[in-house]
Amino acid sequence: MLFAGWALAGLYGALGPALVATLTGGNAEVLGGMSVFVLAGVAGVAVAVLRNAQPRTMVLIGIGSLPVGVVTTLVALAVVSLPLFFVGTAVAGAAFGARFQGSIRTVVPQVTPHERAGVLSLLYVVSYLGFGVPVVAAGYLIVHGAGLLGATRDYGVAVIVLAAVALLALMRTRRAAR
Repeated sequence: MLFAGWALAGLYGALGPALVATLTGGNAEVLGGMSVFVLAGVAGVAVAVLRNAQPRTMVLIGIGSLPVGVVTTLVALAVVSLPLFFVGTAVAGAAFGARFQGSIRTVVPQVTPHERAGVLSLLYVVSYLGFGVPVVAAGYLIVHGAGLLGATRDYGVAVIVLAAVALLALMRTRRAAR
């Protein structure tokens, strides 16, 4: 769950400003920065709004909204719509915030207090690998493969597949717990 969520953040963090420049047809540094701001800002709002929700509910909201945000973003790129791009980014931000907070709140209570620092460290290692590894692969694809839009499409599809795998794993664990 964490890997997919942070891969999503990597998508917007690494490629968002360049995608905005492509959509605007020029140098729109402020708008490019806004793509990252919208993702992170909405993620923070989602965490605050869902703070009293059950961790499983938060994870399910994140898993459900992640593909919607990515698909909306990919459609925005196909139809060259900056407003739609920001809508997709906002939905993706809500997914990121809900998934991350839900994941942390699912795992931390499972361990004893003296194990929490180690477990949180491991969660962050997985998270940052999810953030960094796909971004490096996307950079390689941009330069040596499909270009910015093709790499973004491939990256988006990979994030959706990761989310689907996380959802299947969550459903399987739920069934096993019964």
